[in-house]
Amino acid sequence: MNSNYSERELQLQEENKKLLEEIRLLKNNSDTNLHELSSKFNKIYNEVPVGILLYDNNLQVFEVNDVLTEMFQLKKEQIINFKISELSDKSILPALKQVLQGHEGFYEGEYKSTFSKLDLYISVHSKPFVIEHNGINIKGGIAVFEDITESTMAERAVNKSYDTFQRVTDNINQVIYVIDSETYKVLFMNKKAVNVFGDKVGQTCHEAFFKNSYLCKNCQIDFLKSHNIGLDKFFEKDYLDEFSNKWYQISYGFIEWVNGKKVLLLSSIDITIEKNALTKIQEQNLIYEETLQKLTAQNEQINQQSEQLKVSGAIKDTMFSIIAHDLRGPVGNITSALDIIIGDISQLNKKEIIEIIKPVRDSAGAAYNLLVNLLFWAKNESGETFFVRERILLNDIIDDVLTLFNPNIESKKLLFSNTIVNEHYVFADEHMIHTVIRNLVSNAVKYTNYQGKVSIGIDKISKYNKKYIKFWIEDNGVGISSENIKKILSTKEFFSTYGTNKEKGTGLGIILTKEFVEKHQGEIYIESKVGKGTLISILLPAEN
Repeated sequence: MNSNYSERELQLQEENKKLLEEIRLLKNNSDTNLHELSSKFNKIYNEVPVGILLYDNNLQVFEVNDVLTEMFQLKKEQIINFKISELSDKSILPALKQVLQGHEGFYEGEYKSTFSKLDLYISVHSKPFVIEHNGINIKGGIAVFEDITESTMAERAVNKSYDTFQRVTDNINQVIYVIDSETYKVLFMNKKAVNVFGDKVGQTCHEAFFKNSYLCKNCQIDFLKSHNIGLDKFFEKDYLDEFSNKWYQISYGFIEWVNGKKVLLLSSIDITIEKNALTKIQEQNLIYEETLQKLTAQNEQINQQSEQLKVSGAIKDTMFSIIAHDLRGPVGNITSALDIIIGDISQLNKKEIIEIIKPVRDSAGAAYNLLVNLLFWAKNESGETFFVRERILLNDIIDDVLTLFNPNIESKKLLFSNTIVNEHYVFADEHMIHTVIRNLVSNAVKYTNYQGKVSIGIDKISKYNKKYIKFWIEDNGVGISSENIKKILSTKEFFSTYGTNKEKGTGLGIILTKEFVEKHQGEIYIESKVGKGTLISILLPAEN
């Protein structure tokens, strides 16, 4: 039995040893963990970016961290065991005393250090706190200090800038306001803007100024277009306020606001008086311009009339010269021939009388043609020519003219070829077209040599989507130079040359021909070579 007891005792002793060893190991581990935990706490406590101050209910400091000593530029021994109630600047004292009643305390503002000549702006937050210190539970408080000097000074600078901006803009006679380019809210208004619109700071611009709950046209255009514009680049435009019917000159551009944000600065000034004055000036200028244009047009008309009178006077002088010269010859020839016949008629035979009468007939024909042209020209120049269009047979007019000039054709023994076969109608004035054909045949006979050739013909053509009758007459006479063709087609210049039998022309016939053809919306063409002959074509409308 003793043996068994001894074994049991030995077993218990062995187990006790193991238990003691485990206890020892646990104790060592616990000390190590506590030491590590304590080290970590001390590190956090001293490196946290705020100052920490621990004090008891007697307001006596028993612990501070390193940040607090650095904040106030103190040594730790200067503040440990210091009575907070003895602070020379007692501004923070009420916040620290709150913990004595079990409450939190707060302070934010300026603070002058008791131990050093520092003026700081600090934030203090205190709370009731119980901690074991040196084996004793201490009831008191913990205060967290934060140095806000830099942010406070920056804020004060911002506020000072804002106040300066406010004072400056309040003394400007313009509406000035600032708008957030993202929220469209009004951030600032000067005194003038407040007087006009009321205080709208905090409202969106379209609500504040245009009574719209939706984004207005100005924002849609100006903001979207201006977002890419750099700072301090400003634009101007005139704007009509439909509600007040007033004009404003708006200046707008982006600036950097007090918080560093990019905002839109707008200013406007009432330019209604200037705009109305400018409108009146523009209206007066328009009246002046219209008056000047009328005067210029009247002066041009007077000048044209003066030139026309000069030309008309020159034409009349020319016509009087033509009448005096060209009619005197034929009439003189007729008178002389008649005197010979009357004086010697008893002694003249029939053949001799015919020889005398032939030149008289030619002179009478020339005089007749000249007088008819003069009559038409005078009526045309005075505006008395009656222009009556009707459907006429061109063949009849041509036959009548050929009958008139047949003696002249026979006297020159011309080979005359008429290629016209079918009947051709034109829509024209009969008297004018008769004058045109008569003058063209007269010139062809006049400027074709003895036993020469003259041909006439008619073609149907289409031009400008219209139907025309083309009458042409061709001779192998003396021809016309290109320079003289230009003179012939000049409606204000009388140009003519002697015929092959020294027939004197006036140039009046071709003038009438061109004017009468053009009155019918027709055209005239002259093709000629000197010594080879001439081809003259006219186009006359075949339809109304």
